[in-house]
Amino acid sequence: MEKHQTIMGDPVHLTLPSQDPDPAPVDGCAGCVELANVRARARTVGDLTTVTDCNVLLRRHPEGHS
Repeated sequence: MEKHQTIMGDPVHLTLPSQDPDPAPVDGCAGCVELANVRARARTVGDLTTVTDCNVLLRRHPEGHS
């Protein structure tokens, strides 16, 4: 019977997400403007989770303004 030896692999190096520009709010859309305002306040206090959430919502709101 073969004996298998297990060893740890090389370390994984994680980096910050790419610095994609923030999505811009659509002119005349109060929802987009509010999300952009929340994002700006969150960035001021270092709440990057909320910044990311706002960016996701802006990209999806509402369905990309199609």
